[in-house]
This record gives sequence, structure tokens and C-alpha cells, in this order.
Amino acid sequence: MSGFDQLPFGGTPPPDDEPKPEDGAAPATDHEPEAAAAPAPAEPPKPRSFQASAGIQGRQFAEQCDTLLAHFGFELKGRRVLTEVGVEIDQEAVSPSGTVVWFEYKGSIQGKRPGLIRTDTLKKAIANGALLRSLTDPAPYVVVTSHLPEAGSGAAMLDAALRLRYFSDVVCLYDPKATARLADW
Repeated sequence: MSGFDQLPFGGTPPPDDEPKPEDGAAPATDHEPEAAAAPAPAEPPKPRSFQASAGIQGRQFAEQCDTLLAHFGFELKGRRVLTEVGVEIDQEAVSPSGTVVWFEYKGSIQGKRPGLIRTDTLKKAIANGALLRSLTDPAPYVVVTSHLPEAGSGAAMLDAALRLRYFSDVVCLYDPKATARLADW
């Protein structure tokens, strides 16, 4: 854009009666030059939004889960989308015995209701498990979580999902007895 009249907004052009500086010369002013202003103090960093923080924690938790599976000898194949039922698996892995297992990761280390304690998170895992069970020959579906519901409606939902075999197992990443079950695949 070469001229003011070509700018994408309305307005009046600057007045032409002001003297123009010559090449390399500073514009003339009617007042004394002001002292250089001190740089503004740096603003403190803004806190991350809940969603941004949750995304970071989710990735960190997934890395921990992948590390655990690799420790148990699983060959990690990565995410898998099962379009026929609309479910995305966090990790498809092959156990040392050759069994394909689908893993869903649900966890974090912060928050008031992390992992499967949050009932909407638990319901999503249950819905995915139910949808996967509708496939002709689904792989075992294992949920790895940071926290399990201990009482109330969350515990009741989890018990029902296990009874209905929507999950092959639910493993708490921070429970050595639970993680030891990964060796059974």
C-alpha cells in the first residue's frame, strides 16, 4: 500500500503542512527533547488457563504412561482412530506375548478431581469402552489413570463398567500392585 488513501480503514490523511525531515535528519520540534523514558517494568507472567494447564498435564501423564508400558516390554504403536465407532485410542500397544491392547490415559497430578474421580471423564471412558465392545473382535481396552473414584456415583459407575466388561482393566499409574497387572498381557 503506497498511499494513505489505500489503507483499509477510513480517516483523514495527516496534514501536509508539517515540514518533512530531510534524509537522515530528525523532524523539527517546537519543544525540548524529552529524556528517554525508562522501560516499563515487565508484567508478571499471566497464569495459564485451566484448559492450557490441563493439556500440558495430560501430555505429561501420557508420557508417564508410555514410559510404564515400555518398561513392561510393550511395543508402542501410537494413537489409533477407530472410525467405525468414533473412538480414538491413546495408545495401541503390543505386549511381549504378542497381544494387541488398546490403552486410554485419564490422569493428571493437579486439580480437585483428577483422573477418573471426575465423573464426566469417567463417563467418557465408559462410553468409549461400550462403543469398542460393539466391534466384532475388539482388543482388550485398558484405562490407565492417576486417580480412581473411591466412593459415591463414580465408584458405582466404575464397578458397573467393569462388570459389563467395558474395560478389560483399570490401572492406577501410581499403584505398584495395579501396574504389576500389565505384565499379564
